Amino acid sequence: MFSNMETTPDPQAARDALREAERAAAAPFVDYPATPLWYSPAVGAWFTALAAIVWYRPDTKYAIPAMVVLIALVGVFVSWHTRVRGTMPTLTGAPRELRGPMLSYGVGVVVIAAIVIPMGMWEPTAGVIATFALVTVGIAAYEAAYARAARAVRKRLG
Repeated sequence: MFSNMETTPDPQAARDALREAERAAAAPFVDYPATPLWYSPAVGAWFTALAAIVWYRPDTKYAIPAMVVLIALVGVFVSWHTRVRGTMPTLTGAPRELRGPMLSYGVGVVVIAAIVIPMGMWEPTAGVIATFALVTVGIAAYEAAYARAARAVRKRLG
């Protein structure tokens, strides 16, 4: 007679294995240091500089080097962000708790653009000021929402 001990699945072991796999998949999205205080104003300043170049249309001898610097800063940022977080967050593979903040981020980008682009075309100084304020506040709000959602993921997965 054969023993069924080796063939009878243990439901708790299966749940534990699934939870461990979920924990490992979620780790790049939720196990990271807190965003530094300078992050939101730095992102706001970057977009403000871009907006100023577009709306004030400086001479190309200034605009081209300024754009090269801004593009280089994006490269530095992506490298830093990927190193600190271990990943660039995307909706693909993200724990369900993070989908809300990520989708809200996309909506926020569209809303901010809809406000500042016409404003900057009408009055560049107002557009530049609004760009800094709205992007800085928007990024700070996103980071706070993401951090709350990451805590919820960590709590759920124990």
